[in-house]
Amino acid sequence: MLTRANENKARIGTENIEFIESPITQIELPPGIADCVISNCVINLVPESEKHLVFQEISRILKPGGRVAISDILAKKPLPEKLKNDIANYVGCISGASLVDMYRKYLQDAGFVGMISKTATRQIAKLLFPSRHYH
Repeated sequence: MLTRANENKARIGTENIEFIESPITQIELPPGIADCVISNCVINLVPESEKHLVFQEISRILKPGGRVAISDILAKKPLPEKLKNDIANYVGCISGASLVDMYRKYLQDAGFVGMISKTATRQIAKLLFPSRHYH
């Protein structure tokens, strides 16, 4: 992934983007270096017991006034154990879904304010279960 990302960076000729390989719970960057952090369904792959560390790290590396954009699947109620333990749903970022309230707590505890969340429940359900009918 890093090779392809760097190829794309070179192709567009930008110098203000950097890609690194690092544990998401202990990012190998100095504090206050990033203008923006973007995560696309990566946090759901982190064990629940360590998710708070992700948000602390994001907060640590962001410059004052920096922004974070996260796209993750969240749960409105606890997931059944069978679903949590399904490897296909894990790699699909479903079985690692945090509860919405826990996610908000992680963000707030890490010092984030002005959070905006969008719910796409019906659209996600249609993608996950296309044979069902939705009204």
